[in-house]
Amino acid sequence: MKKDFIYTHIRHISLRLFSISLVPLTIIILLLLNIPFSDIFYPRNLTYANSAATVYDSGNEYVEITLNNINYTGYDCIRRGKIYGSYYYSLVNNSCTFILIDTSDMNEIPPTLSNHTITARLVPADSLLDEVMQSFAMDIGWTFEGLKNVSSSVVIDETEYNLAFYTYLAFTFALLLLIILSFMIANIIYFIFPGLYPACINFRRISNGQRSLVHVNHELSDHVILHSGNISLTKHYLAAFTPFHLEIVPISKIIWAYEHTKWHRLLWIKSNLTYSLYVICHKNIHIYSPRNTKEDIDAVIDYFKNRYPDILIGFTKENKLETKQRLRE
Repeated sequence: MKKDFIYTHIRHISLRLFSISLVPLTIIILLLLNIPFSDIFYPRNLTYANSAATVYDSGNEYVEITLNNINYTGYDCIRRGKIYGSYYYSLVNNSCTFILIDTSDMNEIPPTLSNHTITARLVPADSLLDEVMQSFAMDIGWTFEGLKNVSSSVVIDETEYNLAFYTYLAFTFALLLLIILSFMIANIIYFIFPGLYPACINFRRISNGQRSLVHVNHELSDHVILHSGNISLTKHYLAAFTPFHLEIVPISKIIWAYEHTKWHRLLWIKSNLTYSLYVICHKNIHIYSPRNTKEDIDAVIDYFKNRYPDILIGFTKENKLETKQRLRE
């Protein structure tokens, strides 16, 4: 029994690509598990500002709250010369909570806010808040230690809640997941039904159907005339096998063949030069065999030139025009 070169190689390709796709899938799943999208899109309702620390300690970071009688401290956060947030404070039952309000769109910063609803992120107090508290304590004739003792360790930060960004991020993750899962499903299908692989479909379009693939396998088993790099030539067929790629074409259907040279770069440094064989066939089917040596491609080109005078050889303007003309016929 002859070895089924084509279907075996397609299954190897599918298995490799499926395995590789597990890497980005795992990364995206880990990111999804670490970004609390459900909390972001459905924030918890916070009734009182002074309960922010309790809510934060329970594992909730994103909240919606209606603020009443909060006062401006007189201190702002500035980015690139523009105010993007202003510190307010809520004092209830000798408990002070600082709130960073997004004031980037306000013409004037109001001294007091009431019935003001925001969606915000609860964040631990940091060194920036300590600086604000030190200055604010001096303004009200108090000490920093005294103010800190009655202040919450958590800040209600409206500027840290960016719904548009997280919506875009969620959409991007969903799109990437769809692409990766579609890619994985396609490779599962190719593994089970290798005849649906694009190279096989293209081959059947320009040949005699499924029986021709059997004939290709037969010639690859016993009648390889030239093996050059990842390209094998038999009496009737060209087949290119790479770890992630497969091309099969009847030589009689080739219109134009030429060599393509490409520099591969590592950052800005040219690392190595590779050669690819490009072939244009009837029914406007384009195939290529990448990353060969110049000797490999030259051997194939010389074989075509010597045995198939009807095949156009080399990339020239005249060959390009002639190929277009033949494809229209």
